[in-house]
Amino acid sequence: MTKHAAKLYAVVTADIIGSRNVPDFRQERDRKLKPLTKQHIVNKLIVSEYAVTAWDEFEGLTTPGNVPSVLLDLRRHFYPLRLWIGVGIGAVSEPHRKPINVFAGGEAFERARMAVNEIKSKHNRTRRLTEFVSGNEEFDLLANTIYHLQDTLIKGISSKQWETINVQISMKSQEKTARKLGLDESTVSRNLRRGFYIQVEETRVTMERLMAKYFAG
Repeated sequence: MTKHAAKLYAVVTADIIGSRNVPDFRQERDRKLKPLTKQHIVNKLIVSEYAVTAWDEFEGLTTPGNVPSVLLDLRRHFYPLRLWIGVGIGAVSEPHRKPINVFAGGEAFERARMAVNEIKSKHNRTRRLTEFVSGNEEFDLLANTIYHLQDTLIKGISSKQWETINVQISMKSQEKTARKLGLDESTVSRNLRRGFYIQVEETRVTMERLMAKYFAG
């Protein structure tokens, strides 16, 4: 009898940068994390609620194909706070018991921790914000290169540009986005262009395809 391979999960571990410099940090963290948790549960982007694992750190459990959307949502909803995000892909024990930081474990959690530590060790040299550890060297090389480039771009996105991007993601139409924000379409187009909206979306779509290629099943 053939032994079936264990189902693969992705653990996303986020460390909020400079938390000690944020006034009322705990309230600000929860103000951003709680509604995003509800949204991701409703949209089936995560297996269970995000768990705060330290003062400035939280983690979530998802499937590999959902990672690109989860990462984009974390970046845009936590702005102007910045996050180090480590993604570990692998097997997980007790994935449906919660809180996940108490009951769940396995190589995906271990790899996510390795990824966060790797970011911190590289930060002064490369300024990267995202790191993948999957056990597949080729995938990690591709994913980390793609996100290193995106991390460089998103550091330059302004609050107005993020606001326009967020509405555009929701409305999916520049005309509707302009109406919602009370702007003309040329201003919306300019904000999206200067905010690298097309590149951000291309990253999400490309990474979803890569995830399907490497971790289907």
